[in-house]
Amino acid sequence: MALSFRREYGFLLFFMACLSSIIIITSSPAFSSQGQNAFGPRIRELAPDFVLNDLNGEKVRLADYRKKVVLLVFSTTWCTHCRKMPPYLNELRREYGDRGFVIFNIDIQEPLKKVRSYAAKHDIKYSILLDERATAAKAYEVKGVPSLILVDKNGTIVCKQCRSLDTLLKNLLPAS
Repeated sequence: MALSFRREYGFLLFFMACLSSIIIITSSPAFSSQGQNAFGPRIRELAPDFVLNDLNGEKVRLADYRKKVVLLVFSTTWCTHCRKMPPYLNELRREYGDRGFVIFNIDIQEPLKKVRSYAAKHDIKYSILLDERATAAKAYEVKGVPSLILVDKNGTIVCKQCRSLDTLLKNLLPAS
C-alpha cells in the first residue's frame, strides 16, 4: 500500500511540476504577443533593417534596396553546406540580376581577410556583407547556416529557408 501511495503521489507531483514549468515558460516575455518576437520576424512581416559593411568597407543598408527582391543568405566560411551554394547563387544572380534581384551573403562573425579569400576562391559574383557582431543574424533569429530569407520589393519577408526559390523568383520577377 505504501509503495502504491508513493507512486500515485510521485506521479502527481511530477505532473504538477511539469505543468507549472509550462505555465511559467509560456507566460515569459519570449512567448508573449507583446514586444519583440522571440522567434524572429515572420513571413509577411517587414524585414528588419540593418547596416553592414561589404568587403570594400562600404556601408549597405537593406532599406535602400526597396523596389528590389533581396535574398539574404546568412553563412560562414567554415560551413560545409554554405560552400556548396556559390555556383547556385551565382546562377540565380546571372538569371535574375537584371530584373531587380539582389543577393546579400551575410557572413557572420568572421574576419574580413578570411571572407575576402573565401569569396575569391569560390568566385562569388554577388555582394558579401560582414556581420561582425552578429547583429543582423540576431535580428533575424538565425539558428544555423546557411539560412536563406527572401524579401520582396516592399521589404516584406516572403519565405525563410526557401525550398522553391526558383519558383518564387519567377513569380516575383517575371521576364519582361
